[in-house]
Amino acid sequence: MPIRPMLLAVALASAAFAASAQEPPLQIYTVKNELVNWRGDGLRDAKGGTVLAPAGLLTALGNGGFLARRDGAYWLYDARGARIAGPYDDLEAVDPALDALIVGVGGSPVLGGDGGLIDGRGRELMAPVYKGFRYLPGTGLFSFEQARRWGLADARGQVLVKPTLDGVADAPGAVLVGDAGQQGLMDRAGRYVVPLSERPVSSINDGASKATGYFAVCDSEGSVCHGVDGAGRPILGGRSFSSAMFHADLARWVIAEAPEAAPAVQDDGTVAIGIPASQRWILADERGRTLASFDCDYLYRIGGLFRAARAKDEGGDCVWGLVDRDGKWRVPARYDSIEAIGNAWGVNADIPAAKADEYAVGIDGEDRERRFGVLAADGSEILPPRYAQIYYRYPEFGLYLVRQGEKIGLVDRQGVWRLEPTYSETAPNASLPMPYLMLSERDDDGDGPQRDRYAIIDLRTGKPMFAGDYEYLGVEYDFRWGKLGLPWEEFAVVVAKRGDKYGALDLQGRVVVPFEYDNLQGMDTWGRLRPTRKERDLPLVSGLGPQRSARLHETLSRRLREEPAPHASQAMPYAGRYLPADYRSAGQVRAALASGRLSRGFAPMLLLDEDTAIIDLDMIVDKKRPDFDFLEYYCPRDDGFDLLLPQSALSEEACADPVAPKLEFRASASAGPDQAWDCGNCAAKGLPARWVRTDPAADATMP
Repeated sequence: MPIRPMLLAVALASAAFAASAQEPPLQIYTVKNELVNWRGDGLRDAKGGTVLAPAGLLTALGNGGFLARRDGAYWLYDARGARIAGPYDDLEAVDPALDALIVGVGGSPVLGGDGGLIDGRGRELMAPVYKGFRYLPGTGLFSFEQARRWGLADARGQVLVKPTLDGVADAPGAVLVGDAGQQGLMDRAGRYVVPLSERPVSSINDGASKATGYFAVCDSEGSVCHGVDGAGRPILGGRSFSSAMFHADLARWVIAEAPEAAPAVQDDGTVAIGIPASQRWILADERGRTLASFDCDYLYRIGGLFRAARAKDEGGDCVWGLVDRDGKWRVPARYDSIEAIGNAWGVNADIPAAKADEYAVGIDGEDRERRFGVLAADGSEILPPRYAQIYYRYPEFGLYLVRQGEKIGLVDRQGVWRLEPTYSETAPNASLPMPYLMLSERDDDGDGPQRDRYAIIDLRTGKPMFAGDYEYLGVEYDFRWGKLGLPWEEFAVVVAKRGDKYGALDLQGRVVVPFEYDNLQGMDTWGRLRPTRKERDLPLVSGLGPQRSARLHETLSRRLREEPAPHASQAMPYAGRYLPADYRSAGQVRAALASGRLSRGFAPMLLLDEDTAIIDLDMIVDKKRPDFDFLEYYCPRDDGFDLLLPQSALSEEACADPVAPKLEFRASASAGPDQAWDCGNCAAKGLPARWVRTDPAADATMP
């Protein structure tokens, strides 16, 4: 039987769909310029071929398609990289599990625009006519505002709760709502699981202040609460409490029992009502069953353990120890204080509470002075309590920065001084990369003025990096040097004060700027410092010295050729990499180097981003002052752009100032096959007058 044309078309379409479904998905790849704030995402197929050139930011959607932000607008692409919808004023993919995106008209709907919903194919689910349209994470719902009232919609655009509420707030699996001074709790379907009432309803957090999906419903005073889950079901076996915190990773609750009013008989025989009984703290399992209870002060978590207390004496004072998740004493309660020890700056400083593994403990002596030591998580003693203060640790080296008496030093885990306590304090600018620390020692004998002596300590040896009597040390290192791959140890500049004069050192203590200035400050990107003498600014001096300065310029030139350049677009019409027309080949550059026109074997180059330009012109021998900076603003014009010179005012003002110093690049009328720009006033500065834009990809053949 012959197949009818319509059935044949359907069969072919189904076959094509099945074939496309079996094709490997497209992958987002990123080209990112670390020297400027430009990034572009493209789409690549399984064979590495570019399906969509990188020119904006892409987000993969749950339906296999992509959300693109480019040219100041938002677009939708399907799984094959074909554009299917847009442009939109604003578009937000909120949850990969939902085939719903928030669309904004007139900008973001939480910043004044109007919001609605579309699916991943661009079909409208909910008209963009609502203010404050946002996703409530963990609920699958969206809140929206209309006439200053709030409602809820699901991912299909169906309104579950009409805009009648005063406010809504998200929590995992449920929605906290408020109306007319009352509070309640709704589930994902918009049904009340805790009806509106005057009883406060709040989310119960874990130790990291993250919502757990549990809620406290309290009395009007907020002192007696019970817990429910996101469906309104009771938790903790119906136990009442005044506060509760759930530590999900340990599956343990820390509960403050609800205070009970304890009648007290007065001297006259009357009974006073409302005097609370003493507070009791409970460590409970996930179902709320009591594992341990504590009557002295509060229970809270530090590291993988819980800090707990028992009564020290009849005076009501407490001593502290550590219990494990089952309430068993890991460290007996005998200390007057116990806290987790933090790492020094730059050494995984943001350790979460769950990862703390060492503790500073304090014991009050007979002289009423507290002495501090260090314990391991198993309760074994690392350092006995004999130090006036423990600041932080360097775990890689097994060192602790401590105070003994009035002085600071470094002690190791065996209690041996790696650096004798002879320093007064950490220096104000002591935040140096590992393994370095800056300390200062203050002379204060009561006769004459105080004087500080600074030193940079190498933690590996416990000794100062270089000798010298310096009243000030300040280490400078530009963050862009790190992006260039220049090592901190080699390129850091140490501004120093010796006697009453300033100079500069490298990290080996070698003098790179003589000690002959009244002040040195304001290091720029090229490592140059501004000296002053008798309150007069002097010409910039290099804090790097000739060799390091040359390496900095050469590294920048090389990176500019290795880094991808941004693609020109409607939003960035002049973005890209520019070369003088006479330096487009390696042979031309070598000839210019041999003839003395260039001091280094790199072609002059500009890299333009959205609003900034990196300028690499140092190798031009005959260029005129002023020197060009590492990074400058440029001003887009209708037929080209203006590159601002260093003595120009701020970019917004200089771009509008017709007499502001700038180089004027205009599109050449005789460009031929190349995109070319003529710089009308470059020759007066000793710079090439004709420039071309090179391919955005790095050119490996260029020196």
